[in-house]
Amino acid sequence: MNKVLITGSEAAALGAKLAKIEVLSYYPITPAFPAMERLSKYIDDGELNCKFIRAESDHSALAAVLGGSLAGARSYTVTNSQGLLLMTEVVYHVAGLRQPIVMGVANRALSAPHSRFPEHGDVVSQSASGWIQLFCENNQDILDNTIQAFRIAEELRVPVMVNYEGYLQSHTLEEVFVPEQSKVDAFLPLKRQPALDINNPRGVNTVTSPDFYPYYKFNQNEAMLESLNLIPKVAAEYNQEFGANSCGLIECYQMEDAEHAIVAMGSIVGTARILVDNLRKEGRKIGLIKVKVWRPFPVKAILEALQNVSFVTVLDKNIVFGVGGALATDLKAAAYGRGEMVINGAILGLGGGKCGVEEINAAVMETESAGSDKNKSVWIGL
Repeated sequence: MNKVLITGSEAAALGAKLAKIEVLSYYPITPAFPAMERLSKYIDDGELNCKFIRAESDHSALAAVLGGSLAGARSYTVTNSQGLLLMTEVVYHVAGLRQPIVMGVANRALSAPHSRFPEHGDVVSQSASGWIQLFCENNQDILDNTIQAFRIAEELRVPVMVNYEGYLQSHTLEEVFVPEQSKVDAFLPLKRQPALDINNPRGVNTVTSPDFYPYYKFNQNEAMLESLNLIPKVAAEYNQEFGANSCGLIECYQMEDAEHAIVAMGSIVGTARILVDNLRKEGRKIGLIKVKVWRPFPVKAILEALQNVSFVTVLDKNIVFGVGGALATDLKAAAYGRGEMVINGAILGLGGGKCGVEEINAAVMETESAGSDKNKSVWIGL
């Protein structure tokens, strides 16, 4: 492996290049654009043999990529925020048609009010779409998860979103280990599964009767559930092949004797590690669970990691209005009726708001002060 200093956007583009994508379409949107720009340069420089389709909107970009995938090409796009919302119609088409598309999402807050800064609300809006959703702690995760995403998508015929945060990751430089192209080729052989034959045209997504529709949805859900078995296997093989340290569904940190656990996904995980180390030095029995896979939600893996924990602080960079944070809501539902563990959610970092060590520590303290209150949801940093 070579070690390079690159941004998260460059890591996403490099992952797609190493995967040898064949169809790329996008519409320029901030802060996802640098990944698109870098991929365009790879194509222009002759480093990537890929068909680039210029589109007039994000909706059209995903539609173009869907066409490429239906023809059997390895296809990729990048977007975020309002662009992802504009894609929503096609997002559901892609999942329902079982097309193995990978999409990088440089998470950005949604309007209104207008924001250019990071949070996870854009992808939370797509939580029921039928896409696997992976979250990245750092730029190394972006590269590793992008390569693995194509393997997962093509084996299950389920699309995958690789989420990384705008500016905090997309525009920040970090050292990243880059695997050799020949080894990626061996790890990720092209699994061509065309649904269209240009020499024998036929309709796709015709009207389906109530007699058949539920069966399509059942099979789609079964494939999502099967990903909970496949993703750890792919990660383990990736680690063995490349000497990497990519986690499967979740990653436990200092959880062996933890009485209080922080649960989080995305860039805030790295900051939470610092707090856990600081509190451990003070003698506090606290640990951290990094959630890499949010859809499908890895209930069994998380509950096993929390089996000896009394308090849980869930950090959410999103808000489901009137309910709370999406990750906390999922965890509370999963743990319902399973003992006296207190699970409280903390909402922070919305629209680029502060979510440093001090804010995470405040969330931990408020969780512990809640006592037996299991339904508390606190806003940090207001």
